[in-house]
Amino acid sequence: MEEFVEDWSNWNPMALDYSNESLYIDEAGQNFVEKARAPLKPSEMLKKNAAKKNATEYSYLILKKKVNNLTTHSVANFFGRKHVHNIDLQPNSALFKVFFKDLGSLEAAHSQLEVFPQLMELHRTRFGGQEKSKSEYMPMRRPGNKIPDSPKLPAMLPTARGQIDLKSRTIYVSDNTKKHPEFLVFPIVDSSCYKSGSLLAIQDVKKRYLNVKFEFNLERHGAYVLEKQYEETGAKPVIQQLRCGRILYRNADVDDEDVNLGKDDDKEILKSGFEKCVNCQAYTMIVCKNCEMPFCDAMCWGILSEQHNQKCGTDQKVEFKEENFMKLFPKSGLPPRRSMVKITAFEQSNVLYVRPADVVSDVAYHRVLLEVGKHSRNVPKLDQPPVCGQIVLYKLEGQVVRAMVLNVDNPKDICVVCIDFGTVEYTDPGKLYQCSDYLSNLPRYATPVKLRGIPTRALTPHLRDVMYEVQTDMVFEIRYHSREYDYGNHMQTAVLIHRENHRALNSFIKKVMTAVEPEHKLGFKEDFLPHVAAPPGKNIDLIITDNSFLKYGIIYCTPSILAVEITKMQRTFQDYGENIAKAETYAAPKGELCMAKYMGKWCRGVSMELVGDGYPSILFLDYGNIVPIHVTDIRGYPEQLTYPVLTTEYVLLDLPEELTDAQAKRLEKHLEVGALVTVDEIVKNEENNYSLRIEGLQKLLS
Repeated sequence: MEEFVEDWSNWNPMALDYSNESLYIDEAGQNFVEKARAPLKPSEMLKKNAAKKNATEYSYLILKKKVNNLTTHSVANFFGRKHVHNIDLQPNSALFKVFFKDLGSLEAAHSQLEVFPQLMELHRTRFGGQEKSKSEYMPMRRPGNKIPDSPKLPAMLPTARGQIDLKSRTIYVSDNTKKHPEFLVFPIVDSSCYKSGSLLAIQDVKKRYLNVKFEFNLERHGAYVLEKQYEETGAKPVIQQLRCGRILYRNADVDDEDVNLGKDDDKEILKSGFEKCVNCQAYTMIVCKNCEMPFCDAMCWGILSEQHNQKCGTDQKVEFKEENFMKLFPKSGLPPRRSMVKITAFEQSNVLYVRPADVVSDVAYHRVLLEVGKHSRNVPKLDQPPVCGQIVLYKLEGQVVRAMVLNVDNPKDICVVCIDFGTVEYTDPGKLYQCSDYLSNLPRYATPVKLRGIPTRALTPHLRDVMYEVQTDMVFEIRYHSREYDYGNHMQTAVLIHRENHRALNSFIKKVMTAVEPEHKLGFKEDFLPHVAAPPGKNIDLIITDNSFLKYGIIYCTPSILAVEITKMQRTFQDYGENIAKAETYAAPKGELCMAKYMGKWCRGVSMELVGDGYPSILFLDYGNIVPIHVTDIRGYPEQLTYPVLTTEYVLLDLPEELTDAQAKRLEKHLEVGALVTVDEIVKNEENNYSLRIEGLQKLLS
């Protein structure tokens, strides 16, 4: 028999187990130490401690989903946010926990589940420190006082369309549901302009401008005018004009009429030792050593060399001859495949003009512009109204370019195309000058091409900036195949590859112009979009876009010159709603932008009110009507679509405080949707609110 140990002070009951390695081996012979988990990260430890704290301090319910698309927001709203402390909702699990602030909140939750069992059911509950199953928690009831079970209702689906609740709405909705007006583009040039023997048929043999479009209406009328204030100098703003493929700067305090085409500073320049080239009249210091004939470069020397060899050393002077000058110009037309080109202008989102970028063609192109500028001095203005197809000189911001007249329907607003660039402009006839036959016959190097894979879309400010950015000095390689020629529009379909980074311009533009469905986090407010309203003044033409609130003295209108831009935008909105946005439902929060379908058309709007019936009240920004739209017909607003808002809310002046139904109907008939109205005056107050004064409304209402 072993003797007992008298001294137990150093005895460790765990020592044998600690040194016994057999205790760390499982049945399969694996070492438990190797299976030990890595220590938790600080963030995971905080989550674990928070979950342990919730489980010990707060009572909770373990619920089972009956609807898959439950969110923490919907669960919190179901039980009441003032009762819920926290929600542990796992995305891929049918069970989740809801922690409540006190026992009273827990009891209220049980009652809520009994009344509305469609969304979720009770699985287990922790009540007073003990977990109980569903059957254990159910209270004992006597058979005589048994409460009948709630009827089994179908699960609530977000896509289900119920009744529209009009009584709970705090804002008015449009009483009538009228179709949104569509504004069509009248052609700049029609087939009658190309009748046999007409000037346009002679100047445009391929009928290129039969399908030409004017896509820069917004920029022309001030929506996209770029202004930069020089606060340091205190000078007036400098307006940056981005047209015709050039960046032109004009000081705001200098009027166009102050720029005289005949002024010249030759005297000051000639005093500094410069001479004028005999051929192009450009300033140069290169002269012949014998006869001192000035010329500027090899191209001018090639034009003058034959005549110079005959007259050098004699007293005869070398003179400029137009026929010699024309011989050295390379032929115009579509640049060869895989040649280098530069962009001169954009006509649409998928149509641009290019010119050859090789050395000879580049020199010739600028020489044509120089010739136009040289021969434009002291030229007379047009002595009679221009006609379609006539080549004229067009003064644009102090510069002169060649232009072809396309439309003369409005004698005060002549439509011309700058043939050396490709852009279409509307101008006052006072800026048009006579063009000689010599300038008219100079080559036209700007050639239209159609970008492959790019749809026709209205230009957003972002897309406009991208287009003008690549128009400066970037060189592209043009690639195309003759089978892709567009005979209807007389253009070659092509791809432009940037020379340095070997990236296709086509894919870059398509990426910029394609909207991306946003993640439903923080939406955009109405002030995210710029607003373009008709300027205050008298006798202004407006087009009515909505009259459903005439009873309250409110009407929505857009400037007549910009109405067609609303229809242009709709192509982009329709493409986004049909092909890009994939969310099945979206309830836009109050005051946020969204895309909503109205009578089959996707339009942009603002959520005015959420009632709870699944039909938020949507104000359609481009028209003005307010309609309850179901959440299945609403999508989030993409940040790429930054089109300005062109429709303005106007208050009609001089109306009675309350209109009868008969008076409102007479007003609606007089101010129909889509009608063109000339208002007597537009008034704007200090709070940027607009009002209309229309004479004759009092007689209509009496």
